[in-house]
Amino acid sequence: MPPVATSLSGGPMSSHPTPFHELVESRRSVRRYRPDPIPSEALDAMLRAAQRAPTGAALQLYSFVRITDPGLRDRIATLAGDQRHVREAPEFFVICADTHRIERLIAYRGGESGIGPMMALFYGLIDATLAAAYLALAAEAMGYGTCFIGGIQNHLDEVARLLALPRRVIPLVGLCIGRPAEEPPKKPRLPLAAILHENGYREPTPALLEESYRVMAAATRSGDWYNVLRKYGASGGVMERRETVLHRALIQQGFR
Repeated sequence: MPPVATSLSGGPMSSHPTPFHELVESRRSVRRYRPDPIPSEALDAMLRAAQRAPTGAALQLYSFVRITDPGLRDRIATLAGDQRHVREAPEFFVICADTHRIERLIAYRGGESGIGPMMALFYGLIDATLAAAYLALAAEAMGYGTCFIGGIQNHLDEVARLLALPRRVIPLVGLCIGRPAEEPPKKPRLPLAAILHENGYREPTPALLEESYRVMAAATRSGDWYNVLRKYGASGGVMERRETVLHRALIQQGFR
């Protein structure tokens, strides 16, 4: 008889869905919000949960900039592609990679930072992304809806200037939080075989590529996921246009 897998506490492991699994399985991006403000104690709880995200050497190389000024929120919404939910969500944050704070801490004790620009960006991206995901999941666990805003990447350098971000702090993505005023459909994800590799990278087969297009078709209005890939990833697409802006922002913020 095979041994029974046990948890860290010594009890048997369960393969049944937990509240966490149910939470992540039900998550979706919400773009319409009720105007109800989020109580300060609820907001504090979300942010403290975000601080529990894994972070290399406990450096916590990220910052959240809460945008409460309506005029500033409007300018960011315009830069992000004139997205209404950026203006209307009860809470909106700009998530930043931040090694400026750790450099200040080192200098405060008389040291000199040895964090180069590439490591600053690499570690900052990881820390900020994990913390942002924890913030969103904490909000959703409390009944709020969220939507990440990649549109700020259209004008990263301008967003950084608007927020007076110092050297070695760069905005990555926005995050709307509020009570949902809609129930959007859950979008599909790629087949597990497309993202899981064992003992090395495996090139996708034509059959897997076709299956990927078939599964992801439901995420589009046209029924063809290639239209989305072409819009964002093909030559002349959104990502190519953002490349120039990213280079400019990296130089401006001291990451190059």
